[in-house]
Amino acid sequence: MFKLSIRLKELATRICGLDWPGQIMDFDLKEEDFFNVNIGNRGDNLFLGFYSVNGLEIILEKYKITRKLKKLGFTNINLSIDTSDPFKHKVVIKNSHDGINETLIELVAKRDYVKIDMPFSTPLNGKRYECLIIEWMKMQNPRKNFSSERPQLPGQDHPGLGIGSSALELLVMAAKRLGLQGIINIPDHFHNAFFYSKIFHYENPQDQAKLLAFIREKKKKKIHDLAWAIENNSLIDNKTGKAFQWDGNRQILPLVKEWAQLYQSKAYKNAVEKSLKKYKFNLI
Repeated sequence: MFKLSIRLKELATRICGLDWPGQIMDFDLKEEDFFNVNIGNRGDNLFLGFYSVNGLEIILEKYKITRKLKKLGFTNINLSIDTSDPFKHKVVIKNSHDGINETLIELVAKRDYVKIDMPFSTPLNGKRYECLIIEWMKMQNPRKNFSSERPQLPGQDHPGLGIGSSALELLVMAAKRLGLQGIINIPDHFHNAFFYSKIFHYENPQDQAKLLAFIREKKKKKIHDLAWAIENNSLIDNKTGKAFQWDGNRQILPLVKEWAQLYQSKAYKNAVEKSLKKYKFNLI
């Protein structure tokens, strides 16, 4: 459920180690195929001001997302873009079946700046990076039911589609094509943060420490049990004696070397370790 593809792990490793040159991707989708797909003239109904419906459909086809959906039985797929909000754009992928529109994927994203403000001295403090902000992403299989092997998690209406890593790969490439310097995820539940934490870091070392403290509790419980404990106010902060309330703070995947190295730095790791000592949680 929470595995990342080998390609995405390699991609994340490459991000943290060096700046990407202009020609960056050697995966099974060629860069020119991905980037030169904005069919027609620029207009208002372009996702993030660049990608048309036709262009996104070509990307999904070439990157085998469409094929994966068809293997799951979704053979009449349609994609729409909503740019009515100039600051947040939405992509929805549905499947029409027996007169019913089945929602498979929803993505709400925007472009915005992040200002570095670390609680320790770094040359990056005060610097601003333009990022792709993932405000909402849902991928679900409405034909599947939850089971003991795939239990329901908070916020889920249906089990997932099993394409999370592929979706992240596409978002990384799209962000690079748009000249953006990072991707921001705002997880609304613990299990989302846990999944993304394999390649994302929390912007604030204190939030990173909280997540590590939760993961420490995960050793005692399965992830869905811990996720529901947080959701149901059953995870107690020993310091306050109160139930922990989930706060959806920002996780970051930098796409430039200097920023990526900040989260690998001794200063960041020390700040995380210092905060980690403050947190101890118990399940009730």
